[in-house]
Amino acid sequence: MRLEDRTPRSEDIVNLTCYPIHTPGSSEYRNLIHTCRKRVKKAGVCILPEFITQDAIRMMVSQTDRIVGDAYTCYDEHNAYLSKEDPGFPEDHPRRKKQSTSLDVLGYDLIGPEDGLHVLYTWDALVAFIADVLSKDVLYRMADPLAAVTVNVMHEGQHQGWHFDEAEITTSIMLQEPEAGGQFEYVPHLRDKDHARYDVVDQVLNGTHPGIRTLDIVPGTMVIFAGHYAMHRVTTVVGGKTRYMAILCFKDRPGVRNSPEVQ
Repeated sequence: MRLEDRTPRSEDIVNLTCYPIHTPGSSEYRNLIHTCRKRVKKAGVCILPEFITQDAIRMMVSQTDRIVGDAYTCYDEHNAYLSKEDPGFPEDHPRRKKQSTSLDVLGYDLIGPEDGLHVLYTWDALVAFIADVLSKDVLYRMADPLAAVTVNVMHEGQHQGWHFDEAEITTSIMLQEPEAGGQFEYVPHLRDKDHARYDVVDQVLNGTHPGIRTLDIVPGTMVIFAGHYAMHRVTTVVGGKTRYMAILCFKDRPGVRNSPEVQ
């Protein structure tokens, strides 16, 4: 029986041979955590290729195809800080330079309880693993019925402009890559709590920063990304194959929901 023809188990979804997140007391688990922490600290990102099994990816893509017609279409003009324009800054200041984002979003309410993304997100071992990577005592799944898990859907011509995330860390999984384009570009550790580094932000916006990197993300890869301090974007998707990227939200406290306006 194919995986998509039955309710998946957590062990069907994660490649536990390479990523033994279900055995937190083992030396293999401790080594994995050590490696992930080093990557996040050094590069601002931890890339875990083949984290999701190929059978599970096929299932998740099929389940996403089933609901993609119900996705919410988003087009937004914004600055890199995702904040309201502040006329107190000069017109050519990075805080007033416009970026655009065009994508479709599938909310958590469209993902069924037997779907692979739901089974993965509600698995306690995954939450504990992410918490350990981030050196947190505990993390909680988001309580928002729409935003806890989303799938960013990018058809041909869609893209995501340069920005910093509001959340300190983002956990995402590539489900389906496009024929061309749709590349994740970023500049790690571009700012910190004490230094806005507007001059460097301006270089990125103008396309003159020499340190722009591209993440090599293929289906099945999980990415733990410090997007609050790293400026990033997704380039324009080319071709008829749609880009699917799942976003899993975890918080430092229980019961977190977005405001009604954001929902």
